[in-house]
Amino acid sequence: MIKLLWRTDVHLSDKTPTNRKDKWSDTVIRKLEKIGELAKEHNVDAVIDGGDFFDIKSPSRNSHSLVRRVIETHSNYPCPTYANVGNHDCIYGDYSYLHQQPLGVLFASGCFQRLYDEHEITFESEIQDPLGFPTSVKVRLVGVPYHGTEYDNERMVSIKKGDEDYLICIAHLLASKKGGTMFEGEDIVKYADLEHLDPDVWCFGHWHCDQGIEKVGDKTIINVGSLTRGSLSQDNLDRIPCAVLITIDENGISTERLDIEIESADEVFHIDRRIKQELKANTMEDFIESVKIQLSQEVHKDTVLDTVRGMGGLSEKVREKAIFYLENL
Repeated sequence: MIKLLWRTDVHLSDKTPTNRKDKWSDTVIRKLEKIGELAKEHNVDAVIDGGDFFDIKSPSRNSHSLVRRVIETHSNYPCPTYANVGNHDCIYGDYSYLHQQPLGVLFASGCFQRLYDEHEITFESEIQDPLGFPTSVKVRLVGVPYHGTEYDNERMVSIKKGDEDYLICIAHLLASKKGGTMFEGEDIVKYADLEHLDPDVWCFGHWHCDQGIEKVGDKTIINVGSLTRGSLSQDNLDRIPCAVLITIDENGISTERLDIEIESADEVFHIDRRIKQELKANTMEDFIESVKIQLSQEVHKDTVLDTVRGMGGLSEKVREKAIFYLENL
C-alpha cells in the first residue's frame, strides 16, 4: 500500500503572535516533531505540506536559527517531505521570488522536495488485488501553488490523469461547499465544480478553519485547516488541529484524521487581555462616534476638545487618542 501524511499552513515564525502566552517557534517545532512521530508510527511514504510553511514573508525577518531548526527536525522524519507554495511563503505572495525565501533554502537543502506546477511525484507499490493476486498501484501527486486572488481555473482543469491509478491534487486555494468569493475579493473554489475534473483527491490549504473531509461524487476533498492556531479567534479556541493519513491499497483510497494534541486555549492564549482590548476598542469607537455626532450638529470643534480635556472617567491614553482624532477630523 501507499501511505501519505497531509498537513498544511504551519505558519512558522520567530515572532510570537499577539495574545499568545507561549513561545510560538517552540510550539510549532513540537507540532512538526509530532508529525514526524506520526509518520514513523504509520510508516508513511511521504509527508505532504500544503503551503504557508512560513508566516512572515520578508526573508530578513526569518532567522537562520529558525531555518536550521526546521532542517534538524525534518532530518528525523522517516520519509521525504513534499511541499507546495503558499501566499505567506513569498514576498508579495509571488512565488517567482521563491529563490530569495526561507522555503527556497529548504528546497535547495533537500529538506523539502518541490510539489507544484511541473514538479510532480509518483508512487508505485505492489499490492494484492481483491482475489489475492499480486498487482501494483500507481499514484501521482500534482500541486497548484497560490497564484493571486483571481484563480486561474485552467490550472485545475488542465490536470489530467495519465496511466496512474489515482491522481491527487494539492492546492493552496480557498475552497468550500458554497464557493464564491472571500470578502477581500479572493476566489473560493466550489466543491461541486471539482466533480468533473480528473483528480480523485483534492487537498486544500490556505483556509485555516476546519471544513473536514468530504466525499463529493466520487471525489475526496480534504480541507481540515491549519496545523497551528496563531490568532486568538473563536475558531482557534474551539478547533483541534490535525494531520490526515491518506492510504491507497487494494480497497482504493481511504483517509483518517489524526488529531494533534494541544494545550487548552486558556494555557496558550491571553484571553482576558483580548477581552479587555476589545472592550477598550469598543469604548473608543462609541466615544468617537458620539463626538462625530456632536460635530455634525455644528458644535464648534474647540468646544468639544475642551469638553474632552475636562472629562473624567477616561484613562490618559484614551483621552490623548480621542484628542488626536478630533484634531485631525
